[in-house]
Amino acid sequence: MSLKHVLMPVDLAYPEVVRKEVEMALKLLAEDGVIDILYVDEARIHHSMVPTARGAAFSEKHQAVLNTVQSMLEQFVPAAHRGKSLIRTGVVFDEVVTQAKQTDVDAIVMASAKPKFRSYLLGSNAAKVVRHAHCSVFVVR
Repeated sequence: MSLKHVLMPVDLAYPEVVRKEVEMALKLLAEDGVIDILYVDEARIHHSMVPTARGAAFSEKHQAVLNTVQSMLEQFVPAAHRGKSLIRTGVVFDEVVTQAKQTDVDAIVMASAKPKFRSYLLGSNAAKVVRHAHCSVFVVR
């Protein structure tokens, strides 16, 4: 399989998993294919940061997150395959599906934890992305 454009959602708390995601994506990519890394910030949707991060403080946090995502892209993705560093705010699975559709990616490569009983009832972000994405989704454990 040779894909031209892969979207890779990441969790900044688990950089070691990003390496596994990149390995999977590289196996799927065409010689001239690119990987975009996406981080979805859920903090504002739950209003957990609203009282503390307004204006300049929020801008600083946003820039710090963008720098971290860009650093991951540069650290883990070979230069020839680097796409964009992206940040979206919202519910993870909704934002992943929306970004994938907006940029018309060929596939999504994302990590998922081993399911617990609770996730069989509620569904994980990866499961929801698999069900709703317009493209193929590859899940790395």
